[in-house]
Amino acid sequence: MVEERGSCLRQLPFIELKRMASHPIENVVVGSRKGTIALIILSLPSGGIQVVVQGFLKSRFMPGSSVACHGFYKYPDETISEMAAEEFWDFD
Repeated sequence: MVEERGSCLRQLPFIELKRMASHPIENVVVGSRKGTIALIILSLPSGGIQVVVQGFLKSRFMPGSSVACHGFYKYPDETISEMAAEEFWDFD
């Protein structure tokens, strides 16, 4: 779900993504497991934005949750750059 959301968000224009900064957290159910999907949009000093889709899904048998993240940078000229894997550590 997180990857799919991220792929769809990449297609949106920069200005539309920027307006989604206050998007509410979404509650989801996958099978019998409850979870949430959050959209995090941070402004960059360069004028671009960092877009992160963060999903948490409650573990089935143990306490805690699994996390999945998808993210990228988008700029006013509509170009996109990838986030490095270690950048996601800030969102776990």
